[in-house]
Amino acid sequence: MRRLLAIAIMVLMAHGIWSATWQAGVDLRCADSSFYPSLRLDAEAAYRYGSIRVSLPVRYSHSYDYDLDFLETGLAVSVYPFEGMGFYAGVSLLRFGIFWGIEAPDDNLIFFSEAMIGWTIEFPYFYLEPRISFTDVFSTEEARLAELREAVPQYSKFRISLIAGFTI
Repeated sequence: MRRLLAIAIMVLMAHGIWSATWQAGVDLRCADSSFYPSLRLDAEAAYRYGSIRVSLPVRYSHSYDYDLDFLETGLAVSVYPFEGMGFYAGVSLLRFGIFWGIEAPDDNLIFFSEAMIGWTIEFPYFYLEPRISFTDVFSTEEARLAELREAVPQYSKFRISLIAGFTI
């Protein structure tokens, strides 16, 4: 009986994995790095099942004027409240980053929060996603993030992005 139950659970899980949507994308707004003395690269991988999306963003920031680098990642969950319309709202469950370089703070690990709203426009095998993000919503790391904003002007508390990616 246990084997039959285990097989049934595995089949349902496999069906859920393959009936979901996998997405990978980059932020096209990072192209503005060519106009600043710094670099910012944003990418994310996401798993969407129905009206829930779980994403793993990876962001890298580098300052050419300061010797400062910042790599952040985390786990975010978004909900599509109106099925088929593309609007979503999301929050980070876990968001952390690490500083390195000569001008990095002594306490180089930072934990903070993010909230986002956006619109997903889907095409076959491709998607565009205008998004508004609010970093450090609860202002827990305001001082250290202000240092990062000084070194990397593209790193702001409020960010408008355009994510482009492909869907599997």
